Amino acid sequence: MRTPGHVKRAPRIDANIGADVTDSEGHRLPVTIVDISKDGCRMETDGTLIIGEFVEIHLDDGTVHRAQIRWALGDEAGASFLDPARLPEEGY
Repeated sequence: MRTPGHVKRAPRIDANIGADVTDSEGHRLPVTIVDISKDGCRMETDGTLIIGEFVEIHLDDGTVHRAQIRWALGDEAGASFLDPARLPEEGY
């Protein structure tokens, strides 16, 4: 449990980024990145993402992030990047 007032994760940047997630079997699922940081992101999707699965997140700008799905609830899921992301200076 997190201590109130203490945020362990990197600051998130609000975003509305179109992307696709490729799962371990090669299936692609459209998602929208809701927020992003150097360590991970939160996504919305009509599909199902499996907690613990390793995936590739393909952003519409051509950027690819290798990640692991850390949580999934309803139409949202969170992923932890396997390598820190380089975020654009100007944000999203």
